[in-house]
Amino acid sequence: MANKIIVLSSVLVLLMMGACKKSNSSSNSSTNPLAGTTWNFISLTSDANLTATETGIGQAVDIIDFTTIDNSGTISFSADSMSGSGIGYTIDTSYTTISTAGTNPPDTVTTPYTTTIAPTSSSTSYKLIGTDSLYFGATTPFAVSLSAGDTIKIEGAHFTISGNTLTLNSSINQAGTVSEGFVTVPSVTVIKSTITLSK
Repeated sequence: MANKIIVLSSVLVLLMMGACKKSNSSSNSSTNPLAGTTWNFISLTSDANLTATETGIGQAVDIIDFTTIDNSGTISFSADSMSGSGIGYTIDTSYTTISTAGTNPPDTVTTPYTTTIAPTSSSTSYKLIGTDSLYFGATTPFAVSLSAGDTIKIEGAHFTISGNTLTLNSSINQAGTVSEGFVTVPSVTVIKSTITLSK
């Protein structure tokens, strides 16, 4: 199960990536504070956990918290699309698995984890909702299958602009299933992530 939470952590930066989409010229950029702006990628911070429960047997929880380092690239916004250019980063952290079974004390294992995401460029369309939210929808390109029947979708983000800093916040709380050996068990994935950009 720990590998599944690691995949999730790497996927969060997909908020800035995705399949290429053609810009919709009918969008009104005069009311969109992001339209026509370009930002440097500063960091991705994430707090994530995946809980799998097998009735009558026990529970396993994977936890990973990190802030990326060695960040690179820029993100440019039009009225209805955003393009990431050279987005790359390194995650250097550890993840913790806490397993419980019956009345036994919890078993806790902490494992180091490091990965580098090579600079990548792509773009995706979005809709501005109100004045502070981006929506990608149910057909979001930001979806990853963690195992059979368990797909996490990032459908949107809340944003704030303060001076020269743009912050994107996304929260996911999704029920699904994961495979534990030869058994498929219910799971709940909770992720809170923050992407920080600056001019």
